Amino acid sequence: MPQGTKLNRTSLSQQIREALLERIVSGVLKPGDRLVELKIAEEMQTSQAPVREALRELEAIGLIESQRNRGTRVRTLDETELAEIYMVRAELEALAGDIVANGDPELPIKLEKIVERMKKAADKGDIKKFVILNSEFHGTIIQATGNNTLVRVWEGLDVSSRTWVNMSLTAADLHDFVDSHSEIAHAIAKGDAAEARELSWRHVRESIPNRAD
Repeated sequence: MPQGTKLNRTSLSQQIREALLERIVSGVLKPGDRLVELKIAEEMQTSQAPVREALRELEAIGLIESQRNRGTRVRTLDETELAEIYMVRAELEALAGDIVANGDPELPIKLEKIVERMKKAADKGDIKKFVILNSEFHGTIIQATGNNTLVRVWEGLDVSSRTWVNMSLTAADLHDFVDSHSEIAHAIAKGDAAEARELSWRHVRESIPNRAD
């Protein structure tokens, strides 16, 4: 975000979080760099309250850390921690694929439309847009389960931010991701619960950093 850009009043903390997240994953902000609440608020022309909230959210997902007498700094990305989160996510999404395969007939149509938008983002090399659509795809499946506990746990993993972080660590072809999403959508469209479960599980597991399986 250009210095001095004034943010809209809606979802200020979310906008600040996204701006800082982009700087972290792009390497503009490096491990050890300090994040000064007042300085960020002045740059983005807002009060310190939404900045404080944004920093809390980034700390919750492990991208920054606050230490007494050292302030708030960018953390070194922990691939082991990220891998553990992906392992949990794989099980959740496998369950979701199983549940929705014989559900709403409109769901596959919604998913295919998202896949088409993902393909366009991949063609343009627009990683940020792709990550947003990736989360929309998986979130649509999770919501379609109607299982509130599953939804709550999955949302707690903050898939969008962690996908962005993971992609900054790999050189994967976005079109490969498009294909795997399309396969999941087709399995759900066929009503094949076993295949939807397996493909959903494999899709996430194959994205684990430095996976051994």
